Amino acid sequence: METMKVLGVDCNNCAAHVQDALKGVNGIQGIDIRLPEKVALVTFDPSKITKKDIADKVEDVGYDVE
Repeated sequence: METMKVLGVDCNNCAAHVQDALKGVNGIQGIDIRLPEKVALVTFDPSKITKKDIADKVEDVGYDVE
């Protein structure tokens, strides 16, 4: 599991937008957005997808990842 700081996720709609962007992506097994901390906890198979690939998907829908 990786913890990724996602900037701009301030509400449930933002969290849902990020979750929808990652839902069904090959290699991602689970995602939990924690609004108070502004982080995404992502469980994934590193043989199928990298942390950078995940960050790119999040950035594609308008959020920055630290």
